Amino acid sequence: MKIAVVSDNIYMAHAFKNILAKQMPHVSAHYFCSTFSNPKEFNIQNVQSIDIKKYYTNLIEKFNLIFSIHCKQIFPKELVERVRCINVHPGYNPINRGWYPQVFSIINNLETGATIHEMDAELDHGNIIARKKIAIKSWDTSLSLYNKIVETELELLEKHIISIVEKTYTTITPESEGNVYLKKDFNALLHIDLQKKASYKQVINHLRALTHGEFKNAYFVDSETNKKVFVKVILEVEHE
Repeated sequence: MKIAVVSDNIYMAHAFKNILAKQMPHVSAHYFCSTFSNPKEFNIQNVQSIDIKKYYTNLIEKFNLIFSIHCKQIFPKELVERVRCINVHPGYNPINRGWYPQVFSIINNLETGATIHEMDAELDHGNIIARKKIAIKSWDTSLSLYNKIVETELELLEKHIISIVEKTYTTITPESEGNVYLKKDFNALLHIDLQKKASYKQVINHLRALTHGEFKNAYFVDSETNKKVFVKVILEVEHE
């Protein structure tokens, strides 16, 4: 079994490496990141950067199982058709396909969770190996919800890594095409129209959905200086 792992998430790459080493110590994997990331930051021996769109044929020639774990590049159709590719996705398919699922779940009042699925030529679309929903609290921000999703992804990997590598798992077909959100849909949320009318609930949901640590997401434009003013919220639940 020749396994490749392609990830742009340092935490997830290390966590996957540890899970594989713990449960299948006789199995090794080659680690890659996309050109969006710096391989030196991963601190994983021999990790390489790869432009999947240009060099996917190399992956086809060398590997028969590829994991995509928060990879920022789309896998070409020929790659997913010729090699078994498994995606670890931070959303509950088919409800949360595409970019930043937790953001759209908060704004659109959708369920969320984590999914491991076989990859096909469409975005987050293939047959589902495992998935789990998680609850969204009224005080969750994008970051806190994302962190819970990541831990759920790792829980699913712990449970299913052996069956995935050995190909003894069963799958289910997604119930529908679901919802697909692209990066352009996320970008359309960032500019806050100060003249738009909305309820307090809509405003809070919009802002908490775009509050993600140090990232500067939501903003309005100051009328005097024409400069962006970035906005985030702090939510804290009362403790007894």
